[in-house]
Amino acid sequence: MPLWPIPGSVPIPFPDGSTVPAGHVHDTIFTARQTIFGFNFGPVKTPDNGWNPSAVIEMDFFGSRPSDLFQPQGRVFNQPRLRKGYFQLEKGNYKIVAGQDDMIISPLDPISLSHVGVPLGATAGDLWARLPQVRLDVTHSFGDTSALFQIGVLRPLFGDPRLSGLAFPEVPPAGSAIDQAFSGLGERASQPFYQARLAVSHPFRGSTATIGLGGHFGQEAVGATRNIDSWAFAFDFHIPLQSRVTLRGEGFVGSNLVPFQGGILQGVAALPAPPAPPPFTTIHPIGAGGGWGELTFRATEDNKNIFYLGGGTDDPRNSQLLPGTTRAKNSFYWFSYFRKLTNDITLATEWSNWQFRTVAIAGGAQSKGPSGRGNVVNIALAYQF
Repeated sequence: MPLWPIPGSVPIPFPDGSTVPAGHVHDTIFTARQTIFGFNFGPVKTPDNGWNPSAVIEMDFFGSRPSDLFQPQGRVFNQPRLRKGYFQLEKGNYKIVAGQDDMIISPLDPISLSHVGVPLGATAGDLWARLPQVRLDVTHSFGDTSALFQIGVLRPLFGDPRLSGLAFPEVPPAGSAIDQAFSGLGERASQPFYQARLAVSHPFRGSTATIGLGGHFGQEAVGATRNIDSWAFAFDFHIPLQSRVTLRGEGFVGSNLVPFQGGILQGVAALPAPPAPPPFTTIHPIGAGGGWGELTFRATEDNKNIFYLGGGTDDPRNSQLLPGTTRAKNSFYWFSYFRKLTNDITLATEWSNWQFRTVAIAGGAQSKGPSGRGNVVNIALAYQF
């Protein structure tokens, strides 16, 4: 599950005392954690009042791993994790959704059978989050064209690594807590996230083309009376170029996007008062922009041979980086091939190349920092039903 490669200048120690540059390290991993299962619930008969209720529960095995002091290899005992859990009421053109679902402004992810627990492209151009929310969906048709408007409030989720462990040394390390009180890692917010999206769909080349525009706003509390805004404008697209070729992807620009792994998992930059530890004398948000695109090619009419090609990037504003927040750019490219062995069994191979850059900061001046490159090859076998 790559996020970014370690810079090649960082040596990696081995048990025998030897070290090698990070770029020369090779790992082999087998996992069954990226497996999804779930249930769709609906009434046998349509209610008389016209409101149709339904619900979704979706899990994976990307949860915590139990500690086993007697047999440390117990790390392979993976626990289930809730991905989605919501109910909805639908009547005509209106739908009310309450529960945990994908965030509103970023509805797409690159297609991958080997990146399930975390989407392919996380921290490298794909904003994503599954958050508790209350949402209203309204659809309307204009002839062959349909429009979808979504608006909702979502659970705020901060805990930026730059502020968590340093600002609150009495609580666990950065990112290790979600449901604690405000004085811990917690939400560090006194109001929810607000998000909205407008998408327009129209028949195109024998299929349907969709273009969406979305916006996000929230505030992170960094003091008794001080907040730092979190905002984003995003767009998404799904365009059939011809009967067998489809172009899809997303783009964004925003600030303090750590809740969605934007800014290469950097939301704010902060410097402690000398000689340290905090309080911080400088705290400001980090802006970022990026996105990803994917080309799908169905090689055969029976949909048993499909190729995917794409790339993405996340590019924080270098001028807003400080010591401790020096990730300057993260980009990746990938190519995959899906082969359906049967109607239910799929074999997939995927190659991705990751390019990671940092900046060095000394005396307030920036220069080129260590960079990292990585190649990842995945083979996935999936039973889908």
